[in-house]
Amino acid sequence: MKTDYDSPWKDLLESYFQAALALCFPAIARRIDWSRGVQLLSKEFQKVVRRSELGRRNVDVLVQVWSRAGEARWVLLHVEVQAQRDPGFGRRMFDYYSRICQRYQRPVLSMAILADGHRRWKPSRFQQGLWGCEVELRFPVCKLLDLAREERRLLRSRNPFAIAVLAQVKALETRAAMRPRRAWKLRLAKLGHERGYSRRVILDLYSFVDWVMVLSARLEREVAAEIEAYEQAKRMRYITNIERLGLERGRIKGRQEGRQEGRQEGRVQALREGLLDVLEARFGPVPHTVRERVEALADATDLKRLHREAALAESLAGFQTRLGN
Repeated sequence: MKTDYDSPWKDLLESYFQAALALCFPAIARRIDWSRGVQLLSKEFQKVVRRSELGRRNVDVLVQVWSRAGEARWVLLHVEVQAQRDPGFGRRMFDYYSRICQRYQRPVLSMAILADGHRRWKPSRFQQGLWGCEVELRFPVCKLLDLAREERRLLRSRNPFAIAVLAQVKALETRAAMRPRRAWKLRLAKLGHERGYSRRVILDLYSFVDWVMVLSARLEREVAAEIEAYEQAKRMRYITNIERLGLERGRIKGRQEGRQEGRQEGRVQALREGLLDVLEARFGPVPHTVRERVEALADATDLKRLHREAALAESLAGFQTRLGN
């Protein structure tokens, strides 16, 4: 397993912060008003840490959120991904907490996600005192090994962060067993497709899975080939189903209108609607200019071709290029 955990975990947490809290700290997530958004402050706080000359720290995410009571909360989410115990962990959490309070003068909630392989290591507080002067910090902890005991629930979960949790834990469990790791890597790579995630989410999650579940070069090639074949087969099934739906809509509308022209127009209109559905599912809201061009198409053969282009295009801009040909 790679030793520099900071960047991949940081990227994942910043992109899927709400999902991470919902899975790891559900009681806290329920107290946040997510409709008011999340403001990332990680880069700003990292400058404070460097100026303090404390050395390398693993503060991954610092965000501002709003509680349901209407009070602003600065939330620090610290992810420790080391595969060994760290005796200075509690002190580090206290250092983070103190500096955030000092810098922002706001209420602070510090949390820790422990991704190591030691089940009994669960630091959740820091305490020190001298001659009647005492200080203590208690912080919520999520142990991924404990969370992964509910493996079936994670595999069924719609929460994208569940895939990251499984990848981390299975990477620990398969350190000396590459074949089982290969099987899990392939299974987790397919989960995003099975859950119907967008292409962006699938790529984000697989980037993390690929980073944490390292295989030999030969096994990596095998996994890559299987994933490519799986995605290709899934694309073809999806396209075929869309075309079948379009034809069926055309038949229904044709029967209702009772004329050959009606059947043809119904088929074409169904293909237009199906094409717009594919574009919206993959790339979000379809621009008005693109929608107008699709609505102007009248050839069923062209529309079927564009269904395939929409399913295979890497971006909406790429599809627009095809649309203009």
